[in-house]
Amino acid sequence: MNNKFTFSIMSWIITALIVVMVLLPIYTQVGDKYQFYVENILFVIIFISFTRFIFLTKHHWFSHSTWFKTIAIFAVIPVLFYIVDNLWDFQRFLDEEGIGTILTEVPAKKQSSLAKYIKAEMIFFWAAAFIATLALPLRMLHSIWRLRHRGKV
Repeated sequence: MNNKFTFSIMSWIITALIVVMVLLPIYTQVGDKYQFYVENILFVIIFISFTRFIFLTKHHWFSHSTWFKTIAIFAVIPVLFYIVDNLWDFQRFLDEEGIGTILTEVPAKKQSSLAKYIKAEMIFFWAAAFIATLALPLRMLHSIWRLRHRGKV
């Protein structure tokens, strides 16, 4: 059991490092003008955490907990709505204001590449979080079924 908690702590540390590595180029160039830090961080966390839950369920502390898996099956519904709503907000920002409005203090040579990076990483992590959110309930259902019928996770 202790190894499972160590695994969870280490995976959260790795997730935090990935979040910092992904958002550091944006923060160093744009600073506080970028209004989607929270959403972006949550997309990365949801993607990495849910993917970890999907593929590494047997290594987590909840591996034999049917109640946690049942809660996870239904908890993804509001998460899914949150993800879709925030993508619409980001898309509305791109359409109405444009990414160039936050890149005014960035040197002209870097503006194009940074704009592409911001849009690409936001949409990548949105799509990854969306797919992981759709797949998580299926994996939890499969895990519950295997636990009840075969005694395995």
